Amino acid sequence: MLTNYSVGNYKLFLKKMIEFSLQVEPRIISSIIPELEKIFAKSHEIEDFSSTVLNLDDSELEETWIDGLKEDVKSDRIALAKLLKSARLPYGRVEVEDSDVDDLLRGLTEIRFTIRKTSLKMITDEEIENGLPNLKSANSKVKIGYFSYLLVAEIQERLIQEIS
Repeated sequence: MLTNYSVGNYKLFLKKMIEFSLQVEPRIISSIIPELEKIFAKSHEIEDFSSTVLNLDDSELEETWIDGLKEDVKSDRIALAKLLKSARLPYGRVEVEDSDVDDLLRGLTEIRFTIRKTSLKMITDEEIENGLPNLKSANSKVKIGYFSYLLVAEIQERLIQEIS
């Protein structure tokens, strides 16, 4: 008798995973992860949804709107936390459940914004995109912020490639 494993309760246990290797030396990744965790914690503190609120004269509606946005961000942060706590990330392996991809992409965007607002606030977008010309003379906060930004950008770009 043949069993069809693509239907029924068995299918619920099969999760599709997106997996890929980063093009970054694992030693660099391992040194950046603790900083990313600090930035991740800080990103929640500097969250500002006030600019996303339309000019409303109803403060209750405005509060409800902001509370809804904060609730939506929770799933993004959970997906990002899973990635940062992954046992394989320090070795350059990214594994994401198919159902977490959208949340993770938004979470990665949030952490990139936080890096821009904190560690790289004095650096122009052009310098970030083209490479810091004076990286050797930059202070350590800028260096680790820059490498963190690049690592997150690579994860985000590779994830987009995988789902396209």
